[in-house]
Amino acid sequence: MTVGSLYRLRDIGRLRRIASVLARHGFVDVAERVHVMQALRRIGRIFRRRSAAAEVIPWTRRIRLAAEELGPTFVKLGQMLATRPDLVPMPLVLELRRLHDEVPPFPFEDVRATIEAELRRPLAEVFEWVEEDAVAAASIAQVHRARLKTGEEVVIKVQRPRLQEVIGADLRILLLLAQTIEARVPEMRPFRPVAIVEEFRRSLSREMDFSTELSSMQRFAANFADEPMLHVPHGYPQLSTRRVLVMERIEGAKITDRAALDAMGVDVKAVVDLGMRFTLRSIFEHGFFHADPHPGNFFIRPDASIALLDFGMMGSVEPQRLDEMLTWMVGLLTGDLDMMVGLLLDADLIGDETDVRALRGELRGIVDRYQHAALASIDVSALISEVFDVTVRHHVFLPADLLLVGKAMATMEGIGREAWPDFQPLDAIRPYLTEVYLKRMLDAKKHSQVAVRSLVEGATLLKDAPLDIRRVLRKLRRGELQIVHRSADAPAEIRARHARTNRLILAALLPVFFFGGVWLTGSESALHNAAGLVSLGLAWLFFIGLGISMLGDGR
Repeated sequence: MTVGSLYRLRDIGRLRRIASVLARHGFVDVAERVHVMQALRRIGRIFRRRSAAAEVIPWTRRIRLAAEELGPTFVKLGQMLATRPDLVPMPLVLELRRLHDEVPPFPFEDVRATIEAELRRPLAEVFEWVEEDAVAAASIAQVHRARLKTGEEVVIKVQRPRLQEVIGADLRILLLLAQTIEARVPEMRPFRPVAIVEEFRRSLSREMDFSTELSSMQRFAANFADEPMLHVPHGYPQLSTRRVLVMERIEGAKITDRAALDAMGVDVKAVVDLGMRFTLRSIFEHGFFHADPHPGNFFIRPDASIALLDFGMMGSVEPQRLDEMLTWMVGLLTGDLDMMVGLLLDADLIGDETDVRALRGELRGIVDRYQHAALASIDVSALISEVFDVTVRHHVFLPADLLLVGKAMATMEGIGREAWPDFQPLDAIRPYLTEVYLKRMLDAKKHSQVAVRSLVEGATLLKDAPLDIRRVLRKLRRGELQIVHRSADAPAEIRARHARTNRLILAALLPVFFFGGVWLTGSESALHNAAGLVSLGLAWLFFIGLGISMLGDGR
C-alpha cells in the first residue's frame, strides 16, 4: 500500500502545503525519500521550487523557518523537540528554542462565537465589556481583556476556531510520515519517529485542554501559598471550559523590560534572584514546574512580586527522580565524578553498549574545566547542554522529565542574563541544591516512610504467600501445572531422559531440604526456626512434585 493511498482525501490539500514548504526551504530530498512527492505526482501536482536562499542558510535555521511557516502543529512539535537533546542534535535544539509562537489574531466575531458556545449564554450576560483587540495571539489561542458583570478585571484566553480540525489533519499526516520514515529511512529508526509523534500528540492534547491548564494553575498556587512574592492568577472555574479560560488580569511589566522596571523602582537583580529561586523550588521541592518559562510569562508587579502566567505546558517529576537529579546536580557542581557516574549506573540509565571509562573521561574534562573557572564566567545553559551532549553520545538514556528540567533551568538562566547582564546563576544554584540535597538525604520522615513502605510490601508478600502456595498445590493436584519443554527436532527418548534426570534431582534435593528443615526447627533462634519451616515446605513441594511426575508416567 502506498503512502498516498493512506491519506484522507481532505488531508491532500494540507499535504501539498507541507511538500511546498519543505521544497521551498531546500528539503526536496526529504520529501522524496518518504514518498510525499510521489503521492502528489499521482494526483497531478508536485512542488520542486527551491529558494535560492536555501543554498546558503544553515539547515537548522531552515527547519525552524519551515516549522513557523507550517503553523501551530509544527511550531509546537519544534518546541517539544527543543527539549529533547537525546533525539536531535544540539545545534538544532538551540535553533528550535528560538521558534516564534506569534501569529495574527483571528476576528472578534469568532471570539464571541466561541465564548458564547462554550458558556451557553450571550456575552453580555457574563461580561460588562470585552476588548475586541487581542492583547496577545499565539498558535493555540489569543487573549482579550474584559470586565465581569461583578466588576473584576479579567482576561479571556480563547482557543482558535477549527483548531481541532487543523491539528487533527496535521497529526494524521505526521503519524503516517513517521511510519514511512521508520520503514524507508533506516538511519532514522533509532530516533523512534512514531513514538515521538505519539508523545507529541499526548502533550498537545493536554495543552489544548484549558481545563487542564486551570487545574495546573490552582495546583501551582497551592504549592507556593507560603511565598508572598510569587503571585499566580486566580482562575474562574465556573466561566472556564476546554476552549475558554477566564482568569484574573495581571498588571505589571515583563521581567526583561528594564525601562519599565526602573520606572517602577524595582530592584532587578533581586527580582532575577527571586525568579531563579522559585524555579528551583518548583522543581526540587514540589516536583511540578513551569516547562515554558519565557520572558512573556514572567510579569513583575508594582510591589516587586513576580506573577507567573501561562500554565499550558507543565513538567512533573517523581520523588525518586528528584533524588536522582539532586544527586547528579550536586555531583556536577561539586566535581564529584564518582557520584555522577554511580547515579547513572544505579538508575539503570547506562546501556550495555556504553563505554563507562570513556564517558567518565569526557565528564572529567567538563567538570575540571568548569571547576577552575570563575563563577561569573560560567554559562549554566552551556554547561547543561555540554553534559547532555556527552551523555547522549555515549548512549545514556535521558528521561523526558530530566530533559524538561534541564530546559527550564537553562531558559531561566537566559532570562536572568537578559534582564540583568551580571546575573550569576551558580551563586543561587550551588548553595540551594546543596541545602536541599542535605535536607532530603537527612530527612528522617522521608526515610521512615520508605522503611514503612518496605515493611508493608514485605508483610503483604508474607500474607499472600500461603494463599499462593495453596494455589500452586491445587494446580499440582489437578495436573494443571506443568513444565513444558518443546523441541522441534528432539526425539521422544531425549525428552524421557530429561524427565528422568529431573526426577533424580528432585529425589536428591528432597532429603536435603527435609533433614535440613528438621535440624533448623530445633534451634533456639527464631530466624533459624523460620528458615527450617521454609525448608520443610520446599521438601513437601518436592515430594508432591515427584509423586505427580511418577504417576503421570505410569511408573
